[in-house]
Amino acid sequence: MMNDNTRVTARYRSSQFAIALVALVTLLGACSSTESSTESSTELSTELSTESSTESSAAASRVVQAPDWGHIHNLSLVGDVVYLGTHNGFWKQEVDQEPILVSQPAFDVMGLAGSLDRWLASGHPGPDTDAPSNLGLIESVDGGVTWQSVSLSGEVDFHRAEAVGDFVLGLAAHSGSLLRSTDGGGTWSDLGVPSIFDFAINPANPDLIFATSENGTLRSEDGGETFAPVTTPELLAFLAWGDQGLYAASTEGQILFTKDLGANWDLRGSLGAAPGALAADAGNLVAVVDDSIWGSTDEGLTFVKRIAGSGQH
Repeated sequence: MMNDNTRVTARYRSSQFAIALVALVTLLGACSSTESSTESSTELSTELSTESSTESSAAASRVVQAPDWGHIHNLSLVGDVVYLGTHNGFWKQEVDQEPILVSQPAFDVMGLAGSLDRWLASGHPGPDTDAPSNLGLIESVDGGVTWQSVSLSGEVDFHRAEAVGDFVLGLAAHSGSLLRSTDGGGTWSDLGVPSIFDFAINPANPDLIFATSENGTLRSEDGGETFAPVTTPELLAFLAWGDQGLYAASTEGQILFTKDLGANWDLRGSLGAAPGALAADAGNLVAVVDDSIWGSTDEGLTFVKRIAGSGQH
């Protein structure tokens, strides 16, 4: 889909991206080991603690311990309620409250998109579910409790998914293809393999899509048909739209924000280390870093730990 003219400058070489995201590779691979490194977790915890010591403007809140949900694949934020797609089900957590398992039965939730009226997901069945190993696109219209197949059952495992109304994009894990649906996921068009890592659809204009890649940040103005480079201060990993613009997390955990569709980027706070997922709603943000979930209520300027001990992701 991209020709040589759409490549960004050489400072975003493939090797640079691969090194920076070494802790994130399992997000695009099959679910595997849940073992964590005690040494690396200690180092990261210390770094985040130092970074978080200046969080004077972030509201203090109770830190809760995570349940046994294994890998965290994706996050979604509705107001200040966090929804999580994990290896062991679809969960939600309200501020200061213990996480609650929503999906019955639990399954391996990979790509996660949508809202309270209609959640969309992909992934793999749980031990109590008789279904193909790749669930394709599934939906829930009861808040995430029960799920039904929409399309591509047994064919596709989306590790990234986004939806704005009936416009749905999914990044297929095994082929790397970007698939697009304009009828809510019923039928799909294959847009090729743009070699992207994460993407975010403008909620006001679904034809406008930002994406991250090993070659830098990309933007599409035609619904994912083509992408062109966008200059950013740092190499970006994850993206999430707020109500005033687009938030991003760099491969080193720096939070950035643009209110003019990528023309200018403001530096906000820092997560202190490479993130594993990012979500936003209005000026609230949540991010996964190592084994914890961190939240911000001031547009990404400061973060406080919200859930501790959430395992590898």
